[in-house]
Amino acid sequence: MLCPSCQTEMKETKQNGVSVDFCPKCKSLWLDAGELNYLVQNPMVVSQKLSEGLLKEAPSTNICPRCNKPMTAGGLMDPGFRVNRCPSCSGLLMGAGGLPKLDKLSAKVNMPRYERLKQAGMSMSALAADASLGSVLPNLFVRSAAVLMVLYGIVFAFFFVAVEVMKAPMPLAFLFVAAFAALQFLISPWVMDFTLTTFHSMHFVGQSELPKPLVDFLNAQAAANKIPFPRMAIIEDGNPNAFTYGHTPKDARIALTRGLIDILGEDELEAVVAHELGHAVHWDMLIMTAAMLVPTLLYMVFRFGFSLSNNSKLKKLKKGGDQLVILALVAFVLYIISEYVVLFLSRTREYYADRFSGVATNNPNALSRGLVKIAYGLAGSEEKVHAQEKQEKKKAGFGAILQRSGSAVRAMGIFNPGSARALAAVAVGGATRRFSKENLMGAMKWDLWNPWAGWYEFNSTHPLPARRIQALGKQAEAMGQQPLVVFDEAQPESYWPAFFIDLGVSLLPLALPVLLCLPYLMSIGAKDFSGQLLAGLLAAGVGVGYLIKTMFSYRSGNFPAREVTDLISTVKVSGVRPVPATLTGNVIGRGIPGLLWSEDMVLQDETGFMFLDYRQPLSIIEFLFGLFRTKGMIGKTVTVKGWYRRSPTPYLEMKELTVDGKTHKCLVQPAKMIISFIAIAIGAAFILSAMGVV
Repeated sequence: MLCPSCQTEMKETKQNGVSVDFCPKCKSLWLDAGELNYLVQNPMVVSQKLSEGLLKEAPSTNICPRCNKPMTAGGLMDPGFRVNRCPSCSGLLMGAGGLPKLDKLSAKVNMPRYERLKQAGMSMSALAADASLGSVLPNLFVRSAAVLMVLYGIVFAFFFVAVEVMKAPMPLAFLFVAAFAALQFLISPWVMDFTLTTFHSMHFVGQSELPKPLVDFLNAQAAANKIPFPRMAIIEDGNPNAFTYGHTPKDARIALTRGLIDILGEDELEAVVAHELGHAVHWDMLIMTAAMLVPTLLYMVFRFGFSLSNNSKLKKLKKGGDQLVILALVAFVLYIISEYVVLFLSRTREYYADRFSGVATNNPNALSRGLVKIAYGLAGSEEKVHAQEKQEKKKAGFGAILQRSGSAVRAMGIFNPGSARALAAVAVGGATRRFSKENLMGAMKWDLWNPWAGWYEFNSTHPLPARRIQALGKQAEAMGQQPLVVFDEAQPESYWPAFFIDLGVSLLPLALPVLLCLPYLMSIGAKDFSGQLLAGLLAAGVGVGYLIKTMFSYRSGNFPAREVTDLISTVKVSGVRPVPATLTGNVIGRGIPGLLWSEDMVLQDETGFMFLDYRQPLSIIEFLFGLFRTKGMIGKTVTVKGWYRRSPTPYLEMKELTVDGKTHKCLVQPAKMIISFIAIAIGAAFILSAMGVV
């Protein structure tokens, strides 16, 4: 066969096991129809481009050596890469070095956008924000700057009104809080160092004490992002957890629990650490501390305002006292608003940290699997966390500001430690640790279908885990990878009716007294008013409402044996609506990793993990149990009977726990029943007395 270009006899040669015709003079290559698919790295891409036709295709002077018909010429993949093609037999003629050039061109076409940008030298922070990696994220700098401007605009507007319009003595309070906040930021990393090493079994480690692949990964990331190797610490507890704290990227600390290191695979551990590193690279520690200062300032003004309004000297100046009360109330309203603005900013930065991890590891699915495995590790009783935070807010002055630094650290964790959206540790078998997409889909249902989930996310520093996994799945698709899971199940029913029932039951202790007292107040005159009867109606209403709520929330009867996966796939469950169940498994750690007096525990069965919530009527009982009993149960097999709840943390509130043949009972349910009956009895006594019966 003669070469169409130079009429030299072509020689048959082998390319990747395929016989092709090669011109020894002009180095042209003739490929019969279909042969090209066996010779290029991306045959699907090349075939698609060929089917679309050559670029700027025009008649050629060459004649097909197979069918003697005129050929056409044009660009393949690129206008500059010219080839000849026979319209009749689809034979292809390309010049010297054609196949390597074609591979380079097809690789560029198939290369994800983020890879092209990475090769062009774009930073990983900029890559993480690129819209091609899935869902569009707003510019992190612009979003953060805008939120901080709004927050501090609220503060300065408030103080301007307080000082210029109402002539209130607020500047000193502002300066006092601001000065202590600045001091708090300066010393908070060392305060956290002391607290964690003293009370949480944490110790700092060198590179030699960490897994070598993780050290290599961190060294590469530190070099790529031009930051020092982060200071690493390990908390000796089996409950998987991870968080970061510090001032700036140059002094970032990353803390990992032993359970995290043990349970995660090599790529998953790197992905979780990359998430924490993303917080440092994005300066989240500084930004979130600055943002959280605003609610702190406003709350302090609220506390100081009411304290000063009760001052004996101010009481004599009625106008001054009234002004302070008004200012305190305004400050409290602004405090609530600013809290939600801060939460909004925190959730945005979490998505960026996730995106950063996917780019740094080139594997978003690794972080998804890591989230799946460790979600339960940060689980905690939501009610206990809220109660603790209320106590923290009561502490005015420097102590309160230090507590806010703890909130900043919580925002830097892999999940919100107080309300971790634990969705998918069930997807990892407790004994085999095999990943199950079916179990993960079941776990995601509550996050995506139950109306309570959206409410909890609105009040959280972190997005719902199911939504984070969905976002990481979009990132994986954009990077040419198969997502970890694609949630495509159809919702079988509406869960709003159950939500409204739960909400009504929750509000019943407040609503029922109002419903009982309003008709009485509207039907009598001032002369017939009886404070004793009103008090009786209030007490009886509270008692009956609390009794109904307790009976609804602590359903008695059977507590069937269940597995963790069975419970987590339940959608119609909340903090008020429980599922009675019995679990059997091993205790692997405390509820709060490493805390010496943490009474709560984490149970592992053959299907996954479950947070065990130990509650007693008196906190001192819980403290003593955690201090003297919990440690001895770690590593042992236990049987736990109780009420499975989700608010949003999946947890089992214990009714009784059996270990080594001994049963420990929790008495919260009977205590609440007794309180309800006492309130009803007091109310009935007041009502009967007011009616003259007794």
